[in-house]
Amino acid sequence: MSPSKYDRQRPRSASSEADDLDQTPIEEEGEGPTFEGLVDERVEGRVAELESEIDDLREEIEAVDNFARISLNERKVKQNDVKLSEFSDSLTGFAEKAFNKLNTLERRIDTHALLLAALVEAQEDADVSSVHKHQSERLVMDATPDERLKAAVEAQASAQVADDD
Repeated sequence: MSPSKYDRQRPRSASSEADDLDQTPIEEEGEGPTFEGLVDERVEGRVAELESEIDDLREEIEAVDNFARISLNERKVKQNDVKLSEFSDSLTGFAEKAFNKLNTLERRIDTHALLLAALVEAQEDADVSSVHKHQSERLVMDATPDERLKAAVEAQASAQVADDD
């Protein structure tokens, strides 16, 4: 017989000594749960509780992980907003500087154009052939073939009109 079929030992008393001589199994086979069966049930119950706790912990870890991802993404968005704002400010500053330089350059061109016009008016006898030569050279360099042909036709027409007079 296996030891699991008998009661556990109890402190001995006078009345129990007589009972000890007459030890009988707790249950006969087939009559109910054995000691090993009870242990297995308790172990299975505890394992089920632990598995449930593990599942709960996994859910909590997943929730914390999701929160961490969301928090990290929010921080990245805020950092990108700050960087975008700084970049925008930088571009705005660059654009303002460029517009200021462009306005300065336009003012200088206007001033030089007025000075040149005043000089030409003051010197009616001035030789402007170099200016015409420069204009014709620029026409050759800057103009498309169609524009050069048109300018040549206009020059020829104005030369014929001058010859006819």
